[in-house]
Amino acid sequence: MKRDVLSEEYYDEVCRVIGDAAIVLTEDGHNISRGMIASLLKQTRHNRGDANRDEQKVLEHAIRLIKPD
Repeated sequence: MKRDVLSEEYYDEVCRVIGDAAIVLTEDGHNISRGMIASLLKQTRHNRGDANRDEQKVLEHAIRLIKPD
């Protein structure tokens, strides 16, 4: 997924979610990688299954952007 697919505001929110995940992992003493961030985002999406549709979509887009190749 490329940035031009998302609106600027939506893209900023997706990046904020990825950044928050990186901060949480770093604060917990992990050496972060794309795979680790993707795993945390997937776990968060699973745990927040009752979240509103927009929040779920942001998490899904964040996972697609960060997933390792």
